[in-house]
Amino acid sequence: MSNYSPALPLTLNPRDGAFENLQDLISVTSQNLKMILLTVPGERVMDPTFGVGIRNYLFEQSDITIHSRIRSAISQQVKKYLPFVTIEEVLFINEANDSMIQSNKLSITIRFFIRPLGANEQLTINV
Repeated sequence: MSNYSPALPLTLNPRDGAFENLQDLISVTSQNLKMILLTVPGERVMDPTFGVGIRNYLFEQSDITIHSRIRSAISQQVKKYLPFVTIEEVLFINEANDSMIQSNKLSITIRFFIRPLGANEQLTINV
């Protein structure tokens, strides 16, 4: 079985003491998308434009305007850094449309397609 990259956050495998690794390209792509979402622009050394900085939106009013800005940022970043991925849908789940979500939380679900693998996937980030 192939080891493509370390799984983040880094964790040790208790059997052999080595870092846990991602075993397939779908997991690697999902992890890369998650890193794009969580990285704040300017945080990555030598690439100040990398990242959406989803946590920067944490205290913004959750409305159509903010959702549009987030969708646009995600789309631009994926086109630049993961050009083989197609974003199919970005869903925003908050207390207005799901009573199980706390009033100060936002859940973002991204449905995407990995073209070379022909795989439909979904990633959910809770902010």
